[in-house]
Amino acid sequence: MSSEPLRPLSRLARRLSTRSGRAVVLVGLIAFGFAAAVTSVRVPVPRFHDEFSYLLAADTFGEGRLANPTHPMWQHFESFHVLQQPSYASKYPPAQGLFLALGRLVGGHPIVGVWSTTALAAAAICWMLQGWAPGRFALLGGLLVACHHGLQFDWQNYWNGSVALLGGALIYGALPRLWRRPRPATALVLVAGVALLANSRPFSGLVACVPVAVALLARAFSAKGPSLSEYLRGFAVPVMLSLAVVAGAMAYYNARVTGDPLTLPYQIHSAQYSHTPIFLWQQPRPPPDYRHDVMRDFYLGWQAEGYWAQQSLLESFARKRGNLYFFVTPLLMVPLVALPWILRSRRNRFAAAVVLLGFVASLTVSGTHPHYLAPFAPVLFLLVVQGLRQMNRCHWRGRRLGPALVLGFAGLQLLIFAVAFILYARQEPPVWATVRARMQAELESTPGRHLVIAHYADGHSPHEEWVANAADIDGAQVIWARSMLPDQNDALVSFFAGRRVWDLHPDRDPPALIPRTETLRKGT
Repeated sequence: MSSEPLRPLSRLARRLSTRSGRAVVLVGLIAFGFAAAVTSVRVPVPRFHDEFSYLLAADTFGEGRLANPTHPMWQHFESFHVLQQPSYASKYPPAQGLFLALGRLVGGHPIVGVWSTTALAAAAICWMLQGWAPGRFALLGGLLVACHHGLQFDWQNYWNGSVALLGGALIYGALPRLWRRPRPATALVLVAGVALLANSRPFSGLVACVPVAVALLARAFSAKGPSLSEYLRGFAVPVMLSLAVVAGAMAYYNARVTGDPLTLPYQIHSAQYSHTPIFLWQQPRPPPDYRHDVMRDFYLGWQAEGYWAQQSLLESFARKRGNLYFFVTPLLMVPLVALPWILRSRRNRFAAAVVLLGFVASLTVSGTHPHYLAPFAPVLFLLVVQGLRQMNRCHWRGRRLGPALVLGFAGLQLLIFAVAFILYARQEPPVWATVRARMQAELESTPGRHLVIAHYADGHSPHEEWVANAADIDGAQVIWARSMLPDQNDALVSFFAGRRVWDLHPDRDPPALIPRTETLRKGT
């Protein structure tokens, strides 16, 4: 097969790749366009507990606050992954919520923040790859990420790992550049990546930073390393100063949410609600006194079952190996067939060791979600790109087949994306989430202000959570509350005197929203 027809494409790729900044921007724009196209089919409605928590964070930041005061009726508003005391706030680190808030500020909707993190992550991976591989393969790798199934479909919601993916790309992109020459600008990029990881996925982010720190320290003390003055001026001083600013900002945020600059919101929430620990080597704590059956069912049921099912490394491995497949899809596994040749390079062996370290670290935590590996995923994509470089060298009977194979590989990835887009367009979110979103919109379009009291039936699924509120509960047009004892419900209604009160029965078919006056009249 002649490579003559491929030469125009090859020249175009070389022209783009020689202008590294343009290649990075191009990848970012394509990823942003794909993300916007995917969600233009259907703007996602929140359905997971985590999404409601992140949206609360976005609303809080959008109101100009880091946390909200505890509401006097907070027992009715308890929900998953949300603190009620000592403040009303999301339990999660702030990075995701900040991007969602920025999306709402700039684009009018939090989903624009998701598009932005998807685009920034893809662009940053392209930039990272430019430090490890030839420019045209860095561009190819960035484009493969821009149309990656997981990023563009599974993560187009309000709970995704793109922020941590971005952070990982920045630190591993800064590494080879700082290895060659310490520069303050590159050092600040490294710190930006560290800050994103610390404020999105603190544990896995810390693990991801360790190999970078070890490599840069080894370089600093090696015989071929930079001079002391160059090291201090180009790396140590800017890193220490900027990290001090990041640490101070994080301490201030913790103090506003938890009252203690050294205590994370996640820690407070775990102490208040969780029976099982964060890490598998820790012992469960005594079950808290839950005020709501659905929360007891979640923390003592589903979450506890997941913890006890991972009490050996083999069991944890069986549950978490799919997280690798999330990033390295069946097609992306093909270039990894060349792994024995890839690992001949010391730099590639380092990259493989980083991925192995990240996966082993993930085996120690209770959670089983793919975004726990997001800080290491850019390095996984690097290994795929190195496999494509090996593929590009393929010959058959004196003819060079590599470029055609690589082009066919890229075309197949794009075809898979197109098919996935068609399938995604035909999918529908869970019925309950759609109904809740529709009820919210209808009540917001109805004059007056509303209080919805949710009455869950016995056996209600803890994964179908209707009670989620805005940052300013009293100022919201629609308030969602949990039903408690009759006298407690009466006190809630009295507190919100002047609102139209509704009784919600989510477990009826279809879910029923009934005026409370009608409920009282019928005595039900």
